[in-house]
Amino acid sequence: FHFPRIAELSQRSNQFNLRTVRYSEEDIKNMADSEDYITLYFTLKDKFGEYGLISAVIVRKSSEHEGFIDTWFMSCRVLKRGMEEFIINTLMEEAHKNGLRKLTGEYIATPKNRMVSDIYARMGFDAEGDGKYSIEVDKYIPKEVHIKNINNAFI
Repeated sequence: FHFPRIAELSQRSNQFNLRTVRYSEEDIKNMADSEDYITLYFTLKDKFGEYGLISAVIVRKSSEHEGFIDTWFMSCRVLKRGMEEFIINTLMEEAHKNGLRKLTGEYIATPKNRMVSDIYARMGFDAEGDGKYSIEVDKYIPKEVHIKNINNAFI
């Protein structure tokens, strides 16, 4: 049901897109169906209205206990509302549930995504150089959020 919107966000999101990797609807479906990935999507509804599906995160399990954040993009309509913190908290919970001990992320700079150049550092990841960041899942300190998870939004 959400594959077309996730693929659309993958193709169109530039400002909050950490690696700017573009995926088709079929790519998204294949990853969601694979045991090698953790795939999450997020919707948002607040006092201003319903925004629908606004973000997706795709983690590729690189080994039994390590994951690579292949994709994290979010609609620019909802920036700076606490979704970033809510998403990273949820991601860490899912990583833990899946037995991952370490997550690595990557920021690939483009002219349009500079606003998220420090997102991993702000979320507690350690810089490894070359745009890569990592964190031990059990050492993550959840961020304070005022967003409630009403329905799990995992694909």
